[in-house]
Amino acid sequence: MPAEATFVPVEGGALFSWHHSPPASVRRGGAIVVCPPIGYEYMSAYPTVRILAERLASLGFDVLRIDYDGTGNSTGDHDQPGRAEAWLRSVVCAIAEARRLAGSDAVAIVGIRAGGLVALQAIPTIGMVDRVVLWAAFPSGHAYLRELRALAGVHRQPHAHDDGDDVGINAAGYVTTEDTIASIGRWTIDAVATAPADQILLIDRDDRAPDRKLEAHLQKVGASVTHIQPEGTASMLDLPHYAKVPEDVLEEILAWFGTWVPTSSPPPPTAIRNAGRGTTLEADDYRERLVRFGRDDRLFGVLTAPRHVMKEAPSIVLFNTGLEYHVGPHRLYVPLARYWAARGHHVLRYDLGGIGDSAPPPEAPDNIAYPAHMLDDAREAIAFVQKHTMHGRVIAAGMCSGGWLAFRAARDGLAVEAVVSINPPMYLRDQNSGMQWVADANEFDRYQLSMRDPAKWLKALSGGAAYAQFMRVSANALRRSVAARVGGVLGDVMPDGVASDLSTISYRGIKTLFVFSRGDDGLQYFQWHAQPALRRARVREFVQHLVVDGAGHTFRTRAAQQKLREILIDFVDSQTCGSDCSTGSPRRRADDVGRSEDQA
Repeated sequence: MPAEATFVPVEGGALFSWHHSPPASVRRGGAIVVCPPIGYEYMSAYPTVRILAERLASLGFDVLRIDYDGTGNSTGDHDQPGRAEAWLRSVVCAIAEARRLAGSDAVAIVGIRAGGLVALQAIPTIGMVDRVVLWAAFPSGHAYLRELRALAGVHRQPHAHDDGDDVGINAAGYVTTEDTIASIGRWTIDAVATAPADQILLIDRDDRAPDRKLEAHLQKVGASVTHIQPEGTASMLDLPHYAKVPEDVLEEILAWFGTWVPTSSPPPPTAIRNAGRGTTLEADDYRERLVRFGRDDRLFGVLTAPRHVMKEAPSIVLFNTGLEYHVGPHRLYVPLARYWAARGHHVLRYDLGGIGDSAPPPEAPDNIAYPAHMLDDAREAIAFVQKHTMHGRVIAAGMCSGGWLAFRAARDGLAVEAVVSINPPMYLRDQNSGMQWVADANEFDRYQLSMRDPAKWLKALSGGAAYAQFMRVSANALRRSVAARVGGVLGDVMPDGVASDLSTISYRGIKTLFVFSRGDDGLQYFQWHAQPALRRARVREFVQHLVVDGAGHTFRTRAAQQKLREILIDFVDSQTCGSDCSTGSPRRRADDVGRSEDQA
């Protein structure tokens, strides 16, 4: 059976969850709650979490996977006070909901990484459960914070200025505030004074020596612990576009749960709450619906709608960034969608087929950042949001692969009025030659840096092969420079793919804003190849670009995220009511955020 997405009411908001219901023929009368990692690790592990839930349901269990308060699609935000305590309440709520769904008090927990730590700290409130899986879990808050700081160091990006980004811990764009750090730092294994469950499966990472402290403590408080260390955890936690589903680990978990025969009994009265569940979240100034659309309803998305519709407000469609699911990079899309909906816009954030919670077309593979069907899926998303609004005006936006898709939506004639393309890999326009162009440009930059130190470049160029490589790269750089200057003289005489595309977009009347981080691979390519078109008044009227300093490719730093948010809000405002628009607030305009680069 397909999983059902729902909002479950919690104190002060709603918890987003996926309920994977078992086939009636194998239902066992027990439930399993999957507590996922937090932050960037969840982006990497997302396919694994979904597949694990599906396979556990096929064994006969009701499986619930959740977004903690302030994460994913749940309400709340990372910088609100009391985040750590809200995460604990999320697990308590999920356990109660799982018991209600299964019609039984028999429940187990699978805690992955930080999810295992949160689950353990929630146990004193929940009470003993039937079984617990702790997958690469942290024994204490200090252990988690130590690794979070290490992750923050590893994920620093070129051209991202972290100086002055004093916000706690910023791990790949996900910020843990000082308030949350202080709360997590108080979490110790000593808080687990009794056995969380009779049976515990402890899964260690395969890329480091096991830490036996957690196992020793759990045995000390009376739990029977099975310890394993199969291959796959490290690959699951790799960067999302490299991460792999760890089949060996999943098989071990499935085999371990295969022996569990729950003793079915009605759930405790405190676990039974029937009001407010469903696929719609009702907030004071917006309404959010969990939707499926497209052929065979294979695409999943979240449609955030205003309480008070503005006839002139265009709808907004947000595209995936790489293989990250529909909440966007460092959850950017969720608060933005709710902000825009409160101001009269309909906003759809959805997953391309094969990413997140959308199925690919028949015979198409999963987890492809640039699938062949991406334009068809975008067309379905635009048609869906147009059907549910009072007009057909649509703005499309995305970052990286999503930026590339936004560009293609404008170029290839999709029904969009405006697009924002953030750090798109424009060199993909020219396929292999474009990739070679970027490689040569990066290599030439490295040579230039080396030439500042004569000892280095003389040594590097002493060999024939190295000298030949240097001359090839230098010659290519010279040809690019000459071509750009000649193009400036001849205007449109010199054919160029990107310049031609920008002319097409402008003559379609589609307002297009390209936003680049300084130093990003796609920027220089865009600057060289767009020049002939950008010298034409008609193109400049419809196509603009901004360059933001210190942002890095994914706008990792807190300051860069705020700049990007301002740029997006200002652009949408400008398309909503034009030059007469008055927001009534002293927010900076996009031109103040980055340097406009109409000329390379």
